[in-house]
Amino acid sequence: MLKHFLNPPNWFTSASMFCGLYSILLATGVDGEPNFYRAAWMLVFAGVFDMLDGRVARLTGTGSAFGIQLDSLADVVSFGIAPAILLYAWGLHDLGPVGLAVAFFFFLCGTFRLARFNVGADGSKASHSEGLTITMAGGTVASLVMAHAANDLGAVEHQGSVALLTFALSILMISRLRFFGWSALKLQPLHVVGVALGLALVLVVSLRFRWASAFLAFAGIYLTAGVFENLMAVLRREPGAHTEDPLGLDLSEDDLDEVELARVPGRHHDRR
Repeated sequence: MLKHFLNPPNWFTSASMFCGLYSILLATGVDGEPNFYRAAWMLVFAGVFDMLDGRVARLTGTGSAFGIQLDSLADVVSFGIAPAILLYAWGLHDLGPVGLAVAFFFFLCGTFRLARFNVGADGSKASHSEGLTITMAGGTVASLVMAHAANDLGAVEHQGSVALLTFALSILMISRLRFFGWSALKLQPLHVVGVALGLALVLVVSLRFRWASAFLAFAGIYLTAGVFENLMAVLRREPGAHTEDPLGLDLSEDDLDEVELARVPGRHHDRR
């Protein structure tokens, strides 16, 4: 265990867990009045540390199976439990048991999303993720709370809208929709134009409103682009195309090819 404690990537993973814990303390007001703005910031810092631990592991060649499991456990805290508590304390508590159920559903779906990922995790970097990552879902929650607090909007008036957004994020995490990662971006005209337009929109929002709103604009662009990409994949299907996915949410063309291979006798594949 001492070897794992002294492994540099695990320091960053531990820092992410600390940020998640501190976010919970700030959101619940254990040491005084709740501070939702700072609690949301802690989730942003947790995301930064979560992004760095993998890069440190690759740069130093100190990645391990232990680190992969530790990273997932840290994500449960920093992007599962902490955002759920922040959501409940900030915008769901007046809904009573319904608000509690919605917050728990977010936490539950995030945990299931990580469990599904761990089953097929091999340490490689994928260009797309199956379902919205729990990190991005937690980051969206943080950006929403930050933008609301930074623009001095007072108490949350439309808690039903917060519940619907939370439910939508939860469903996206356990869906089979494909969301692209940074490794999917290439120096192609379409990608360059898309990134440029996204950054321009974020800049406009940050100048028009408080700069913290830029985080929310970025999250909105990412979610919209991901859903649009999956919609285009549906429209590109041949008329009458059929999949054997019982949820009807497997929109990957690669997976559609795998389904066709599965129908050929004697052909097997490893579906992750």
